[in-house]
Order: sequence, then structure tokens, then C-alpha cells
Amino acid sequence: MGKKWFSSLLVLMLFFSYSLSDIPMVKAAGEEMPVLDAETLEQSITVEDEFEGGETIQWYKVTPSAEDIGNFTHFRINLQSQEEVTVTVYASLDKAIANEAFDRYRGYSYSDEAASIDFPLAWTGPYYIKAESYPMEEEADEGGARGSYSLAYEGVALPPSHGGASEECPAELSTKEKENGKAILQDMRTIRDTLLSENTKGKEWTSLYYKAAPFISAKILFNKKAREEVYTNLDTLKNLLSDTADNGKYSSYTISPSEQKAIQSLHMLAYEAVPAVLQKQMGKALNGIDLEKVSGSTVAALLGKTGLIEASAAAEQKLIVKVKDNQSANKVISKVKSYGTQSVSMLSSQTSQLLVVDLNDEEKGYHATAASTEKQIEKLPEVEYVEPVQTYRALSTDTSYPYQWSLENPEIETGDIGYDALESLLQGKQLPSTMIAVVDTGVDHSLADLSDQVASDKGKNFVDRTADASDDNGHGTHVASIIAAKANNHYSIAGINPFAVILPVKVLDASGSGDTEQIAYGIMYAADQGAKVINLSLGGPYSRTIEYALQYASKKGAVIVAASGNDGFEEVSYPASSKYAISVGSTNKLNIVSDFSNYGTGLDMVAPGSEIPALLPDGNVSYMSGTSMAAPHVSAAAGLLLSQKPGLAAGEVEKLLTETSRDIAFEELDNPMNQYEEDPYQYEEEYPYPEEELLPGYDMVSGWGSLNALSAYSVGELLVNVNPVLNNQTKVTGKAKTGSTVKVMNGSKVLGTAAAKSGAFSVTIPIQKTDQILNVTVTGGSAEASIRKVVEKAPDKPKVKRVTNKDSYVSGNAAAGLKVTIKNTSKKVIASGKVNDEGSFKIKIPNQKAGTVLYASAVEGYKESTEVKLTVADAIPPGAPKVKAVSDKSTVMTGTGEAYAFISAKVKGKQIASAKANSKGSFTLKIKKQKAGATITVTAKDKAGNVSKGTNIKVSDKTPPPSPKVNKVTSKDKVVKGKSEAGAAITVRAKNKTIGTGKADKKGSFSVKIKQQKAMSVLTVTAKDKAKNVSQGKKVTVKSK
Repeated sequence: MGKKWFSSLLVLMLFFSYSLSDIPMVKAAGEEMPVLDAETLEQSITVEDEFEGGETIQWYKVTPSAEDIGNFTHFRINLQSQEEVTVTVYASLDKAIANEAFDRYRGYSYSDEAASIDFPLAWTGPYYIKAESYPMEEEADEGGARGSYSLAYEGVALPPSHGGASEECPAELSTKEKENGKAILQDMRTIRDTLLSENTKGKEWTSLYYKAAPFISAKILFNKKAREEVYTNLDTLKNLLSDTADNGKYSSYTISPSEQKAIQSLHMLAYEAVPAVLQKQMGKALNGIDLEKVSGSTVAALLGKTGLIEASAAAEQKLIVKVKDNQSANKVISKVKSYGTQSVSMLSSQTSQLLVVDLNDEEKGYHATAASTEKQIEKLPEVEYVEPVQTYRALSTDTSYPYQWSLENPEIETGDIGYDALESLLQGKQLPSTMIAVVDTGVDHSLADLSDQVASDKGKNFVDRTADASDDNGHGTHVASIIAAKANNHYSIAGINPFAVILPVKVLDASGSGDTEQIAYGIMYAADQGAKVINLSLGGPYSRTIEYALQYASKKGAVIVAASGNDGFEEVSYPASSKYAISVGSTNKLNIVSDFSNYGTGLDMVAPGSEIPALLPDGNVSYMSGTSMAAPHVSAAAGLLLSQKPGLAAGEVEKLLTETSRDIAFEELDNPMNQYEEDPYQYEEEYPYPEEELLPGYDMVSGWGSLNALSAYSVGELLVNVNPVLNNQTKVTGKAKTGSTVKVMNGSKVLGTAAAKSGAFSVTIPIQKTDQILNVTVTGGSAEASIRKVVEKAPDKPKVKRVTNKDSYVSGNAAAGLKVTIKNTSKKVIASGKVNDEGSFKIKIPNQKAGTVLYASAVEGYKESTEVKLTVADAIPPGAPKVKAVSDKSTVMTGTGEAYAFISAKVKGKQIASAKANSKGSFTLKIKKQKAGATITVTAKDKAGNVSKGTNIKVSDKTPPPSPKVNKVTSKDKVVKGKSEAGAAITVRAKNKTIGTGKADKKGSFSVKIKQQKAMSVLTVTAKDKAKNVSQGKKVTVKSK
């Protein structure tokens, strides 16, 4: 019963789905093609022909010239006939022999309704054209001619398409302008692209459809009643179609009696419209199926019995088990099998710690319950985690180059990736190739633009588990051509990276879906094959298994680029949200973030993703929109950086891409949602979310900015390295190619410019505030690197205590944990030390001379505070001055001391004189005469105020006593008496001969014994004090008595 129902459903699908484009190339299974003897067609020359006798097929050949490829994007092939004739165009002889053609290159003509096919010049050619016709009567006159037609082609230049074919299929003829027609057709397209492209049986019906379509279309076109009948039946089936489109092979929709009747009606209409020979083929396909017994069956149950899909597909359930690193995987496998699950395998040969558990295996005849089995496995001590396999989806002078706005945007200069100048830079360069893995729906490498750019021999298909990674969806080819389509060959489009080699890894099926297991396999395989960049234009829920695969690839050095998602939500989808991935959002031609692009914390950057023209497997250049298209722009740029400098680490590549990106953030002042933010009466949440503080230069919607591939590549071309800029610096410094020009800007304001000399530059700028965004632009030739630098806060300068020439340590305070450096006058570090937890430091230094200049600064990594200038203080006093003798007769004091010292003389603490020593240290002090025996203290004071020890000078006695007063002396006296200075030694002489000596008492009286002297003798009396100063002699004449 299932086959009966589904065969009739296939007939229904033939009515409305196969004339649409963008589906995989299909081959009629089991259909043998005759040896081709094709007639060559010339451009713009019409060929008139007809089918003779039993002839049903005729062949033609078209070879594009180099001029055609340079001037045209397509050949427009027109076939005009009165009778029903089908025309098919093939990309090559091999495709023609294998009857492999894209559905959009099949058409049909009938009753003056011409078939017109625009065939892209995307293959090297020649191209083959097949005309096919079947007689209405089974017993056709083999000797007569029939089905006359005219065939011609011309070159045309068409813009990129948005997908879809121009011709109408039978269902479109019936549903056009009807109320539900649009939704019905969309559902039928979805069913076609999924269920009917999955295996040989669906492809058999494809071939049959194209033979029957012109006859069915002709009947509907000229029969209003037939059109109404088809629409009525399709309207009856709309719920069935909708559920099947949404759920595919997992649909649990139950067919009603009215839907069964509609299916029967549609089948009969189709059967009666076609010639007898095709009725035979339809009958053979139905193989006696009863169309009256499908009511009450579910879609999933019937699909499982048709052979169109695997019977177990609808119930397929798998788990991924992560075994702990120090545990045995074999032990876990044994335990899992003991639960009744026999299919347990390792996810990858590269790691034995990830296991795949298949809960339902039809071949081995067992079924296990997912929930209970998962809980059992989770409890095993050897297991780190268990998760179900989940589904992920794709995020969705060359002739078409003018349409590639992402490479050259004529409307907004900064709205592209800088490809024009980048291409000039790359001309003549022979850089090493870089392998970029496109982990997607596969890649069609037969296209002329990709034939030399794809490593098809290394490709892998994890959907069918084969080596054929061909694209049966189109998404992967579109992504790959953005990256690597060969430029300047006149075919189709220009890819961004001429040095990229695409590794096709198919993890998504014809519908663009893939599961956890396939994607994890694909990521790890790409890393093992040496892919330096892995593009993931897909998304879904978080998976620990995929996260493990991403970590695996990251450890192997791969740069992972992932699309942020197309829901327009403030949440980056997975795997873009992984820390191992560069997450990429989308921009449009206006250079603003696309409305559909997911954003929020974790978004790294954006790139062109709206209306991006690129290749599809059918050779057409078609527009597609999505973060899927944005990601390959970044992957191409990442690969280019790795070709330029293969030693770059993944983190360095990401830093280059984000630091050189363009700021496209803007404030939506007119957004009506802003009123809620400003309304003071708005509802306040009881537990409001804390407002997230963003890093300077980061925007929630556009990340670090929009990709600037020219700037990123120019960094390496111009050897640019900009040093960090701190809020205490007046220069921006770094390295750049000699002769290049460096400009520093704050917004639109130029802060300074300079030329790089000897490979370095220094641009003087005003001091900038912390967190200010600066752009440092370095230009040279076609290269232009613009690097965003955020002004960083320097550490606070340390507080340093006074340093003297007596100190052997520098001490002070600074922020805990910082390093403090001490530099000499030449800015050479002479000592350093760490600030302790209490915020103090004490750093040992060599003893320094007074007046020496030192510099102290606090250092945190590459950040250094403003320097504190230290002048070593003089804390050592001068030596005590040397002073010459001073007497009670002196009016000056002389001596030597420290050069330029201030000399001071004091008596009993009272300063009596001061002066400054000269450059040699000599000094002279003017003083008043001091008493003999007085002590004069002399000190020297240097510029620093240090005072020497005092030198004590005692005033010497240099004044003789007054002449003694002598009493009268007679010839009879034997003593000489008188008065003199107290204590003085008295000497009496006669004729220079001492005749007597004595000493004055404390009152000065003296009495000196002498011998009697003759009258008239002259005596001389002198007094000598303790200082041995001798008074003038007092002459006394001896009197006679």
C-alpha cells in the first residue's frame, strides 16, 4: 500500500516541481544513451529539423569561443515547435552520455510555446543539446516525419539571478494567482529539494517527468476545466504538503479519504495527457499499485516502505559518548553493548575517546530506547558526557564581476573588502597555497572557475560516507566560489583568494541539513588533512561533541570561521559562539549590518553577506544572502594572510582581521525602541540584568567591525607593527617599511603624520584620553594598512622617597604587584624590584653622587607609567674647614674648605663673620680683634645645607704687657719694686745683663731682688706675660743715697 500511495504522490510531484532551478544534477537511472553524433550549431544561425520515423532523440553541439566567454555570461538556447518537444542542455560530453543535467536546463515546447534555456558559460565546453519527442500514437508511422522544430542560440550577458527558472511547470500553470498557490508551490519545492533528490528512485521519476511535462502542460494550458481541477486537488492536499515539507521523512501526517481522492484524480489527469509510450512507462513505475488504499496511512510510514528513503530513517536515533581521557573506550563499548545496543563505533580514527551509539539498527534487528539508554550510559564512571546527535543547517575582468559589490562597491567606498587595491598588490606574487576547508554541502569542482582550485581527490562525503564530496544542494559551491573562484579568466566571478585550495568536506545533505556526528567528523577530517582555515557556514544548537572537534582542529593550528546565524536575534548561533571560532555576521551594500544577521556578545566581526553573487553547481551566478556568505569572505582573507606569512598562529590571524576591520557602528537615534530606554516611568524589573560593559571599539551588532581584507594583507606587505599607545604618551611608535607614510587619526581629525625611516616610525601626537580609539594608517604604493589602537591606561606613577648620596636603596609606594624600574640619565635600567602586597617597594641601587639624575617608573607588562625624575640629594656634610692661627691682633681669618661652601665663624655661638669659599675652597673672614684665649668656631655649609663639623681656633695672645711701673731705686736698694701685669715675669737688667727676675702677684705687684747698684746706673725693667710677650723696658736711674 505504501508503494501505491507514494507512486501516485510522485506523479503529483512531477506536475509541479521539476522545472524549478537550484537542485542537484540528476541522471535517469538505468537509461542508456545512444552514441552521440552531434551536429555543430553556430551562434545566431537557426537550424530547422524534425524527427523521422521512430526517431525520438537528436543531438547538437555548441563550443564557446574565448570571445564568447569574455563577452557573455550565458548562451540563450531557443527551441520552437508545434508538437511537444523536450530540450536538454548538458555541460559536457560525459554529462550528456550519463544523462546528467540540471533541471533548469531541461525545457519543452508545444503549440507555439517556445522552450528557452539560458545556459551559463561556466564550463570549458563543448556543450551538448538534446531534442526529444514521442509520438502520441503508439504505432507511429516509422517512415514519416513528425515533430518539426527550429533550434538556435545566441550569447547574452545576464546579471546574477535570485534562483528559480523562468518556465512554468504544470502546477504553476494551475496555481498561479490562486489564493493558496504561493504557499502550495513553496511546500512542493521543499519536498522536491529534499525527498525526491535523495536516491535513485526519485531520480527515475525526474527523467519520466521531463518526458511527460510538455504533454501535461499543454493539456492544462488549453483546458480551463483541467486547470481548475488541478488547483482544487492541490488545495485539498495543502495540509499534507505543508506537513511533509516541514517534517520530511519524519512526517506523522495521516492521509484522509478526501486527500486520497485528490491523489487519484491528479494521477488520472497526468496519465491521460501523455502519449502511449509514456503511459507504458508510468504504468511500469506504478507496477499495479492500488491508489484507493492510502487513506489512514501516515506519511512517515508510507515513505519508509517505498524505497525512496531507508526504512529506518524516520526512527534513526544516535548518541555520542565522550569517554574520559584516562579511561578505556573498549571497556565502555562492552558495557554499552550489555544494555542491548550492539552498534557502537569510534567517531574518528584519530580519537578513540568519542563513540557513536546507534540505538536503532535495522540490519542487526534491534531497537533501544533513547532516554533510558542515555541515562544508563551517563552513569558509567568512565564516561565524561553523553549527548544525542542533533541536526544543523546551512546558513545561508570576469563577466559577473561588476555585480560583486562586496569586492568593489561603487556606491559606498568603504562598503567592500578592498579587493581592487588588494588585487593590484597580489599581481605577480607567487605565494604558497593555503588549504581552506569548506565544511558544507559539498563543492562542484567541474565548473571552470573552480576546476583548478578544489582538491577533489582529498574531499570527503560524511553524508554518504564516500570520497565524492560533490554538491547536491548548491550552498557549498556558492561558499567555495566566494573564496576561490579563479579571477580574470573571463568566466563567471572573481574569488577573493587566488592562493586558496578548497578542501570539500560534505557534512550537509541535499536539503542543507546535517547531524552532529557528520559535522564533527568533517571538522576533524579537515584538520587532519592539513586545512589551515575551516569555513563553517552552518549553525544549530550547542554540542559538546562539535566543541571537542573544534578544540581538536584548533590544537592543530586551524583558523575556524563560522557564520553567526540568520535569525536577527541577539544571540550568536553555534558553532560561531564557540571560543575556537571567529564568528562572522553579515553586512549589506549600504555598509550596515543586515537585518537578518545574529548579533550580541561573542560576535567577532562582520563581512558582506546580503545579495552576494556566486556560483551554483548549475553554472549560474546567483545571489544568496546570509551569514553563510559573509563567513567565506573572512575565510578567504584568513587564508591569504597565511599564504603571505605561513607561520602565523590562529590567534594572530584573528587579531589581524579584527584590528584592521572598519568601524561601521552607529547609534539609531530614531529607533522607536529607544523611548522605552528613556521613559522614566517604564516598568522596572525586580532583578534587572546588569548592563554589560563593552570593550572600547567593540559593538554588539557589528563586533570589531567590517572586514577590510586590503588592510589586513597590507600589514604584512608594509611590515607594520604599532606599539601600544598609553594615555601618558606623546608619540605613537612602531615599525613599518622604510618610506611608507604613517598617519594617526582620532576619528576624522589628523593628530600627526611621519615617514618611516630605517624600518621604524615615531609620530608626535597630543596626549590622548584612556579608551580613545585611534586609527594608525600606513600607506605605501597600493598597500594601505589601517590599524585600530585603543589608548590604554598607563599605571599610576610611583611615589618615591628622597634619595641621597648616602642611600643604597630607592623606596616608595605603588600599586601592588607592579614592577618598579630605576633608570640612569641614559635611560638604562640600573635596578628594578616588585611592589609588595602592601603597596611598598625597596630597591637596592649602587651609591650615587649628589646631583645625579635617576628616573623611576611603574611597569605592568608592556605598560609603563610616567617617569618620576629623581635628583640624588647631597646628604654628606663638607669636611671641617682648615683655619690659620688667629691672634688677639687679627682682623681677618683665612683657611680652606669645600669649594663654594658657606664659611661661618662664631664665638660663644654668636656669629662674628661669614664668607663663601672660592672654587678652590679658600676663604677669608673679616673679624674684629678678639681677646686672647677666646675660642672661635669655624664651620662650612654646602649648597645642600649640610654643615661640617666646627674647627675651633683659640685666639692667641700677641699683645705685650705695658711697661712696668718701677719705684725709685737707690744705690743702697737691694730690691726693685713696682707694678705690672698680673702674673707677669719681671726682668731687671743693667747694661743688657740680667741682674734680677721675679713675678708679679695677682695684683700686679712685684719685688725683684738685685745687688746694690752704683748711683747713676741705668736699670731696664721688663714684664713678660704668659704668652711670652715682653713689654717695653722701663728705664730707671739708680739714685745716690
